[in-house]
Amino acid sequence: MNYWGASILGGIRLETAFRDIDGKKVLDVVGEIDVYTAPKFKEAVNQILDAGQDHLLINMAGVTYMDSSGFGALLSATKRLKPKGGTVNLVKCNSVIDRILRITRLNTIFATFDNLDEAVQAINAR
Repeated sequence: MNYWGASILGGIRLETAFRDIDGKKVLDVVGEIDVYTAPKFKEAVNQILDAGQDHLLINMAGVTYMDSSGFGALLSATKRLKPKGGTVNLVKCNSVIDRILRITRLNTIFATFDNLDEAVQAINAR
């Protein structure tokens, strides 16, 4: 993975990288997504959306924490994608993030998957 963006503020680090799987860009994210690092996260998300990809694939396996700033960035992406029939797909969320998604019912807005293969198959089936 080639990390193109890193945000280090107050000892908190966020790294983002892109890779292609089955012709789709996947955003790999490592670190914490909070009020300080969310702008870097949103920038990476927008880079994929600006390239015209209709289904956002985010590998969350390396995300240790996400606050409302991160969820807000995902909701902004949803607003851009929904008119085109696009989706936001989160892969390998940790148990805390998964629980927040369920409690807030954001799991009804974002698709969640245990692995990238499942996510890619679901997108290809649309």
